[in-house]
Amino acid sequence: MTKRLPFADESFDLIFHPVSNCYVENVQHVWNECFRVLKPGGTLLAGMDNGLNFLFEDICRLPLTVANALPFNPLKMDPERLEQMVRSGEGVQFSHSLEEQIGGQLKAGFRLCELYEDRDRPGECRLREFAPQYLATRSIKEARQQQTPSSTVRNFPERPTAAAE
Repeated sequence: MTKRLPFADESFDLIFHPVSNCYVENVQHVWNECFRVLKPGGTLLAGMDNGLNFLFEDICRLPLTVANALPFNPLKMDPERLEQMVRSGEGVQFSHSLEEQIGGQLKAGFRLCELYEDRDRPGECRLREFAPQYLATRSIKEARQQQTPSSTVRNFPERPTAAAE
């Protein structure tokens, strides 16, 4: 997702964004567009992979063997390995740092309200036995405040420094 969404500014009260950032190389555009189309006071519910699923070669069998650096970007790997991933049906997927995922929401203007962790379903993969693999956030686009005398910026006197005391 690199283009502007076909929606007017402030069109939605709620955005449910499932674990789909793994299909986008640069997620900041996603967060910026979510912020643009969300109404003031609206909520963004977002699911994300925390990267651990990309760290190991096979997350379903022990021993877990580290195979990739994080964040994982298949477009920056050996072209033969990328082609093998596409042929095997894995597709082209990316992992993202917490700075990109959560920091990106904050940078777009959201206020983070809640953070959750989750794991694959029992029996899915062995990695779930050791650590959560997913994050979910609830963030809001704060409503605009009317400028009133009680909400204006106040200039406070500077605190004395240690040398002045």
